[in-house]
Amino acid sequence: MELAVTNATASSSPATPVLPVISSSVRPPSPGVQMGVTGLYAFGIFGNLLALFILHRTRSSSNQKHGFMLRCLATNDCIALAGMLIQMFVSFKWPSTRNNVWSCRIRVLWRFFGLGSGCVAIVMAVERWLALTKPFFYQKVRTHI
Repeated sequence: MELAVTNATASSSPATPVLPVISSSVRPPSPGVQMGVTGLYAFGIFGNLLALFILHRTRSSSNQKHGFMLRCLATNDCIALAGMLIQMFVSFKWPSTRNNVWSCRIRVLWRFFGLGSGCVAIVMAVERWLALTKPFFYQKVRTHI
């Protein structure tokens, strides 16, 4: 709760009372927005689970490294989306948990998983770039799984 206090010496009359101004609380989003965000989370979770299923069904010995990195990418995304969806439902059900220190810490954890999948994608892009632009260097330094 934020309080705004005016300077008593700056007012024109000494009898002007100094009252705290209480800011209004944050309104929850409308049900349409909640359903839209929930639908996007559900679509993302479904897409990542589908990608994990397809990667599991089409295992090949020639692309083990790429399959592993794609599984890491999909798993990180799925964990981040599921965690953020659960935390969103908890904050809607119990609004007092929104401004809690543990809520903030858990949100940082979910962001870590979301950023982790982006880091995996960057590593995959750099690895492919090296393979295409510097094939001799790539053959020399790559490790075999």
